Amino acid sequence: MRRLLQSIIHNRKLYDRPQDEWTCGRAAEGCACVFGPGAKGECRATSQCLPAKQGDRWVCTRAISLGAACAPGPLPDGSCGCPVPPCRPVRSLRSQRGRLTWLAVCAALGVVLLALWGRSGQAWTNPGPLTAQHATSAQRCSDCHVEPATVAVTAVAAAARRAAHDTLCLKCHDLGRHGRSPHGVEPADLARVSAATKSNLAKVPVWLAAAQPLVRGIAPDLACAACHQEHHGRDFALKQMSDQQCQVCHQGQFASFGDGHPEFTDYPYERRTRLHFDHTAHLQNHFLLRQVVARAPTSCSSCHEPAGDGRQMLVRDFAQSCAKCHAGQIEGEGRAGAKGLVFLRLPEFDTNALQAAGEPVGEWPAFCEGGLTPFMRWMLEGDVVARDALGVLGPANLADLSAATPMQKAAAARLLWSVKGLLADLVAQGQGVMLRRMASPTKTGRTGQLPADSLLAVQQAWLPNLLKEVAAYRRGEKPALPVRAAPATASLPAAKPGAAKPAADDDLLSDAPAAPVPAAVTVAAPPPASPSPALIEMDDAELRVAEGGWYRRDETYTLYYRPDGHADSFLTAWLDATAGDPSSSARAIFAQLSDPQAPGLCMKCHSVDTTKSGTLVNWLPARPEPNHHKFTFFKHAAHFSLMGDQGCKTCHALDAKADYAAAFGTNRDPAIFHSNFAPLSKDTCATCHQPGAAGASCQQCHNYHTGTLQTLRAPVSDFKRPSTGN
Repeated sequence: MRRLLQSIIHNRKLYDRPQDEWTCGRAAEGCACVFGPGAKGECRATSQCLPAKQGDRWVCTRAISLGAACAPGPLPDGSCGCPVPPCRPVRSLRSQRGRLTWLAVCAALGVVLLALWGRSGQAWTNPGPLTAQHATSAQRCSDCHVEPATVAVTAVAAAARRAAHDTLCLKCHDLGRHGRSPHGVEPADLARVSAATKSNLAKVPVWLAAAQPLVRGIAPDLACAACHQEHHGRDFALKQMSDQQCQVCHQGQFASFGDGHPEFTDYPYERRTRLHFDHTAHLQNHFLLRQVVARAPTSCSSCHEPAGDGRQMLVRDFAQSCAKCHAGQIEGEGRAGAKGLVFLRLPEFDTNALQAAGEPVGEWPAFCEGGLTPFMRWMLEGDVVARDALGVLGPANLADLSAATPMQKAAAARLLWSVKGLLADLVAQGQGVMLRRMASPTKTGRTGQLPADSLLAVQQAWLPNLLKEVAAYRRGEKPALPVRAAPATASLPAAKPGAAKPAADDDLLSDAPAAPVPAAVTVAAPPPASPSPALIEMDDAELRVAEGGWYRRDETYTLYYRPDGHADSFLTAWLDATAGDPSSSARAIFAQLSDPQAPGLCMKCHSVDTTKSGTLVNWLPARPEPNHHKFTFFKHAAHFSLMGDQGCKTCHALDAKADYAAAFGTNRDPAIFHSNFAPLSKDTCATCHQPGAAGASCQQCHNYHTGTLQTLRAPVSDFKRPSTGN
């Protein structure tokens, strides 16, 4: 049966009022009045009870706890016969506690108001000093913080708040295309790397296993403040992170570098070398030859030097590392054929077949040899008539048109006159014709500084009537001049004894009047009786441009360009222009220049890369990119003192079985390669990199933000021109 905690019968017990703010003044004596104080603390007691009327009589209602009915009883008028003198009520315990609480709250609010609006208000509200870098760049809290109108309760609102804060960070910190993505790469790429990275640790530490479920399914965008937290002091290392911060997110979890870190994969070789230099062949063969050993490198430092930051080892320039053995080869020493590159020549046409078909050819040498050069073909394709003629001719042999169709013979005649027109335009207009015909957007190196006077000399020597004929042909007149049998002879000074060729050619840079000459000139000795004055002996034209330049061979009606040595601007310009051009003419020019035995020998050492960004010729070895950050880096300079007697071979061991040369030639993918050196193992580094020795933190070898980026950029508003008031 339920028992009541408080009886409500009026004459059994006084009714307690714990919720009231006031209590009777006699409560402490154990004789509190029935009525109790009023709401404002006034005493309401006048008697011990309020008599009740039963029929025609008044009955005492005093509580049993006060002695039940009193002896005097009620008076005839119904008032109590036991009057009570008034007391002084006191506040209840509840009321005292409430007043004390409100007093404390008001005092606290007062202190807060004084702190916020007083002189020291900023010191009270500042969460801590900024780092030295941000202290000079941030002027207001709003430069780095966004306060939304409402509190971010939902996940969507919290994500929007993080994105707003990150936007403020990225106004100054340029982190590339994926600035808010972990490590600056696309989430899909990051997932592939994470899936491929496996730990060698059998048992994952408890603290890592407990943290991993918290980050699974993490958003692809990671807030900047998740890793970089400000207000820790002026000298706080804002970029520094602990290993625990890194491993919370990484799927390949391990205890330390020596305990569980994944094994290296072909480190540090990420691609083939940009220059084709076989270390194995040179160190084990070429450098040991008797004729080379005196000038061969004696150590790795003969060809390599550290970069300015000490991280990457660079290849010294050509003059320091390669010129001793290869400079002469590039300049043509020991070359059996011509030392120059065939640029332009008069191709051989079957003029007899053309004339028999009624196609006038005008003046044309009878002893031309060879076809169109790739350079001529590209320039001819810039002319609509020549391009159509080449399309009709197809693979037809211009030197033998006996089996050609009438349409092909007509096309051959148009092509012959297009060749004449090209040469006439070059003579009359100069280098601009080359650029226009080839649709070249730049002039740098493409013309090879071909002199206009030299072209005029070529025309006068090969086709003296060219300008008159072409002018008449373009007016609609078709001359029917006979074909020239051979160049006319000319009297030239005697050649030096032992010269490579007799002086039958004319140097294009000479101011002497040009005249066609035969393949050989025989000069009779003067009679003894009347000796003629001695003449200056002429060197061969190819020898006269030993430092590079243009020369011609009149006996073959050919114009050559001889490179001026390593990094010739003409060759490099054309290789750059044609390496990625898909047209047939460009491919023919590139094939001519990239032949390993072509003049200049450019592509004997330099490779070509075709990547997403395009096709380029690697003219230089690897160079550090100041704004490019990779996942992994290594500082060579810090390890020089640790090398033993073997020097660089302490870590870099030759792999004699690797097919290094297979990565070059027609291969243009730099990711397909075989290194000359065996990959490094993790144990090589773990020997020293331990917590008690050289250290083994993640950031000793790994970058966080990766890609090509500027670490800091000033807002555009900082560069606005100040107002002049006008």
